[in-house]
This record gives sequence, structure tokens and C-alpha cells, in this order.
Amino acid sequence: MQLRLSSGKIIDEKVHEIGIIALGSFLENHGSALPIDTDAKIASYIALKTAILTGAKFLGVVIPSTEYHYVKHGIHNTPEEVVDFIKFLVKEGKKIGIKKFLIVNCHGGNVLIKGFLENLEKEFDVEIKMKNITFTHAATEEVSVGYVVGIVDENKLDEHTFNKYPEIGMVGLKEARENNKFIDEEAKVVEKEGVKIDKKLGEKILNQTIKECVEIVKLWVVKGNGC
Repeated sequence: MQLRLSSGKIIDEKVHEIGIIALGSFLENHGSALPIDTDAKIASYIALKTAILTGAKFLGVVIPSTEYHYVKHGIHNTPEEVVDFIKFLVKEGKKIGIKKFLIVNCHGGNVLIKGFLENLEKEFDVEIKMKNITFTHAATEEVSVGYVVGIVDENKLDEHTFNKYPEIGMVGLKEARENNKFIDEEAKVVEKEGVKIDKKLGEKILNQTIKECVEIVKLWVVKGNGC
């Protein structure tokens, strides 16, 4: 039997050699207006949209996630556990012809797996790229993106403040702020400006990140065609 690789709306037959994986976090507090699995939902939205626009294969979402030991706003796993899940997806992906894997990551702590991914590339003779799309935690950017995606409860926005929920902007996470100057700088901005919904900002961020992911896929396709 010959598979009809040219069927459907795809940019090129070579796109079937590209798999897209969503990576976020499922158990992480995000104030009152955003759900506990915000990162996983936004990552899945971007990854699936990229797959739809290009024809690349959406391989699903990674369940475990990891975090810096000093950031305590949820339940996370070790980097090794995250990589073990990705290893399964890579192993099974290769069986259906995937040679290149794009990981759309929307949780900052997951950058800790970067070194492990290089080992996976060597072990399975594949190319893996992790696209990191992260925001100040549960603050204006993430709330705005979540609003466009459709996961924000506007009725709970009035109580979505760092005074009530310390994880918003990580303003109340003292250990995280003391250990990471970037977290502290972001927290200071949230303390000063607060949190609001900006639909145009959310649309701009989503459109730009999806565009960048699509360009990664297109570049891989061109390389795959020997250009």
C-alpha cells in the first residue's frame, strides 16, 4: 500500500518528517483568572495551530514538567522524568517517519532539560529544537494570551491580584526572587503596573509565536528537499 503523503493542506510532502510536541505544566497555580494548566493549554494551542498551518504532525503534549527548586507555585517533576516522556514520543515518532521534532515550551522551568535533549538527538539520530515561549507568570502577557485562547475567566479578574495570589508575577515568592534576578525584575514591574487584559497584545504574541514556529517547520522542509 502506498500512503498518500501529498493529500490535504500541507506545505510539502517532507513536512511528514516533522513532529510538533507541546510542553508546559499541568499543576501550577496561576491566580484566579487563569487555570492551573495554563502553560500546557497555551503550548498545545500554539503547537496544534502550527501543525494545522503546515501539515506537520502534532504528537501531543508532555505530561510531566520541571522547575527550579526555588520556585514553589506548583507540583513538578525532575528533568529526567520530563525527558523520559519526550524520549517515548521521539521513539514512537521515528516509527512513523519523524526525523525532526519541534518542542513548543510555554513553561520557564522546562529550560532545565536542554542538555538532555542534546543526548536524545545523538541517541536517536534526530534533530530536536525547543522553542521557548514564556511570560511573566500569570501577569498581563500571560493573561492576555490566555484571554485570546479562551481560558481566562473574566469574572475572576478583579480578584486576580498579587496581594491575594503570591504566584502572580511571582511577587510573593520570596525564595524565587532572592535566587533569580530576572524573576525579581519581572515581579517589580508587576508590583508597579498590576495585571490587565490586553486583547491586542495577546493576539500579537500568539500570531508572532505561531509565525515563528511555522518558519522553523518551513526551514526544515527546505533543508529536507536539499535546498
